[in-house]
Amino acid sequence: MFARMGLAGILGVVLTGAAGAATTVRPTKDGTLADGGIYGPFDHVADNADWYFNASTYEGSITLSLDPPPPLEHRVVWEYSLSTITLQPPVTARLYFTIRGAPVYPRPDTVVHVYSYPSDLLETLADFSSGPAVLQGSVTLAAYQDPTVFSLDVSTVVSDSLQTSSDKVAFRFQVDPGTPNSVSQAFIDATETDQTTKPYLVIDSAPRAPGDANGDGQVNLADLPIFSACMSGPASTVPPSGCTLPQFDASDMDNDNDVDADDFAQFQGLFHP
Repeated sequence: MFARMGLAGILGVVLTGAAGAATTVRPTKDGTLADGGIYGPFDHVADNADWYFNASTYEGSITLSLDPPPPLEHRVVWEYSLSTITLQPPVTARLYFTIRGAPVYPRPDTVVHVYSYPSDLLETLADFSSGPAVLQGSVTLAAYQDPTVFSLDVSTVVSDSLQTSSDKVAFRFQVDPGTPNSVSQAFIDATETDQTTKPYLVIDSAPRAPGDANGDGQVNLADLPIFSACMSGPASTVPPSGCTLPQFDASDMDNDNDVDADDFAQFQGLFHP
């Protein structure tokens, strides 16, 4: 569900959105919640929070530490306002974020889950257990892994929020609760004064049927040049220059977040001159 890409790819997405219908949405609220350790019992309720909402400096430590005791967990949360989105649902939406591995060696890989859950964030301890949370995907990070950009398709949850007129969507990053590791940790580095350091959404017009890159309800010769322009190669979620998010998603026939030879084989099967 996730794939890695370089910073140049992220810039390409933003530039593509600026030229078309896509809108980039930065978080309006963010913070870290702590459970256990010096903050109280480890009971999946933040009894006393190490809270960094809207602080001038911020480092998102995503942690689950079981040894040595007492156990400790940090979750990182983000909320986005959709009030400026004029597109009618359903829409295409992707969440982009940069995350790095913990600077400790040796240590097993850390699996970080990304959940969506009801907004709005209250910026209180109640946010720690706010729900129901829906798992959107997971990412695995090695110790000392350099800051790496990931992309996650969140079209359904964003479309649902727009459909219900809630105008908000929230995401929570936390270590896999079932991790076998005694200590698991990853970081999202961000500062309140620099929005470009935070995870962000790119929202575009409605998704299209597989292969229908131009959105005319057919898979034919007119879609072929668009499909070719969207070819990104294996394990790259970056829509190339000239390829919008709806075009990219329509060309991603096997829903693995890239457009490559596997997708072309399926495209040929749907093609009607």
